Amino acid sequence: MILSITSSIPTFKTVAFREGLNVLLADTSPGATEKQTRNSAGKTSLIEIIHFLLGSDCDKDSLFRTEALIEHSFQGIFLIDGEQFVVSRTGSDPSKIFIVEGCDRRDELPKRTDKATGRLNVSNTNWRVFLGHVYFGMPADIRGTIYEEAYTPSFRPLFSYFARRRNSGGFLSPERQAERQQRVDWQVNLSYLLGLDWQIPLEFNKVRIRENTLDELRKAARGGAFGNVLGTVAQLRPQVTIAEAQAQKLRAQLDNFEVLESYRELARRAAAARTEMQAIGRDAVSAHESLAHLEQALEAEKPPEKADLERLYGAAGIELPGLALRRFEEVAQFYDSVIANRRTHLQQDIVDLRQRIAEGERRQSELDAERSGILKTLEGRGALDDFLELQRTLAGCEAVAATLRERFRAAELLEGETTQLVIDRVNLKRRLQEDHQGRKQALDEAILLIASAIADLYQDRSGRFVVEATDNGPEFKISIEGDRGGGISNMEIFCFDLALFSVTTKRFGGPGFLIHDSHLFDGVDERQIAGALELGARTTNGKALQYIVTMNSDIFDRVPLPDDIDRSSVVLSTRLSDETETGGLFGFRFG
Repeated sequence: MILSITSSIPTFKTVAFREGLNVLLADTSPGATEKQTRNSAGKTSLIEIIHFLLGSDCDKDSLFRTEALIEHSFQGIFLIDGEQFVVSRTGSDPSKIFIVEGCDRRDELPKRTDKATGRLNVSNTNWRVFLGHVYFGMPADIRGTIYEEAYTPSFRPLFSYFARRRNSGGFLSPERQAERQQRVDWQVNLSYLLGLDWQIPLEFNKVRIRENTLDELRKAARGGAFGNVLGTVAQLRPQVTIAEAQAQKLRAQLDNFEVLESYRELARRAAAARTEMQAIGRDAVSAHESLAHLEQALEAEKPPEKADLERLYGAAGIELPGLALRRFEEVAQFYDSVIANRRTHLQQDIVDLRQRIAEGERRQSELDAERSGILKTLEGRGALDDFLELQRTLAGCEAVAATLRERFRAAELLEGETTQLVIDRVNLKRRLQEDHQGRKQALDEAILLIASAIADLYQDRSGRFVVEATDNGPEFKISIEGDRGGGISNMEIFCFDLALFSVTTKRFGGPGFLIHDSHLFDGVDERQIAGALELGARTTNGKALQYIVTMNSDIFDRVPLPDDIDRSSVVLSTRLSDETETGGLFGFRFG
């Protein structure tokens, strides 16, 4: 329970609370807008102060780090685990929670003395652990426990369900007490509060983290960030096989390789022999063509027939009268001599060509034998630099093969991990279903509490609370049937919070209070507001519990409260106003 909130600010309006329903009213001037900041009346600021005293962060943007407030302290009197605590905190030294009174019997809360002031204080970190222990049954010392891990239940996210903050987006949905609250955070913490196995949603989050890592790797591969480092198993298998076969072939060549000192000279001689053989071959083709031509010419060389000569000379005698012609016999002898000389030359040329062709064939045979011997000598052998080059080539091939093998193994792991993640999700969903079946009583209690609250608020509507085991962890959904007007979604949050408050109080003791800012009732029908206040009063009266509501006075005056609720007894003596500079919680305006 909260007994009172005050401050070192002289003009601050102390707010004292009592058991049961507590309504803090603020008088709002006509035409007031949202732009009139949080400190104009101070309803929302009061909730921020309660959070501040119960361990909230105090970063540079915090209300308590503003110039107007940073040097002032805020003090709260709380009834914690049956003991009265008076605690104080300031924005100028937010890491310390000063213990003004109480904590005498609390050895589990490490205390120290402030050197500057001599005041007893505890670190804000230890204060949170202590509150988690006394409010929600968590270990008094989390060192060495699972609660040291990230995303496990912790005091601040648990407590924020009992004092939602509008500035954090606490009124957007029942399952989230802040707009930016991660899935794992609300799944784990709600499971803890409702008595479910909270470690299952924690495991779901580990699966999501692994999936996100794989997704990032796949995106990087598609985007070229890793070049060709990644690939599928199917794509890489043939590449690995071919690369390993190439490396094996080179290893075999290297094993049979023999370094020959005269390798270079022998290789040059073999190349020269081949070049000479090619030249001889080309010459032989030319010689054979010439031989065929000479043989054909020899066959054609014959002396002319005597009858032809007689006709020729007869014609000459007629056509060339007066010419002194030789005698026919002399001419015949001349032609016979010419033909004989021509045939002799042709026959000699033929003999020369045949000898040339035969010599070329002989030389070719010699060169071919020499070259074959050289190549046989060089087979499996080579020069030292060739040996080293072969070694370098082998090293390169083996490096490629090794890289491909690593990529193949990585691809196998990647695809295996993908398959394993699917299996893990299925197994976790099965565990979640079994957990919900095994903890039916805890679920039924929350379901009935919410159904009863909805029935009290809406006689003409029904609603339900569904806790579903999905393949992404537990889902918590509350719904009121019918049209969504009249602030239905806000009333779903109210019913959820009230049920959570009842369950937590029964299981752990809880903080002993539930706070709702006036923004929860924005747009809500006045009859439902009255029903909510009645439910809050019924849940807390006579049980050392509190339902604290901040509300504008004009709305509260129109709320048709039931006869068993005395307006004057539930309204707090402190009354805020935005009509004057001094009417707000702090007694002055700033910001």
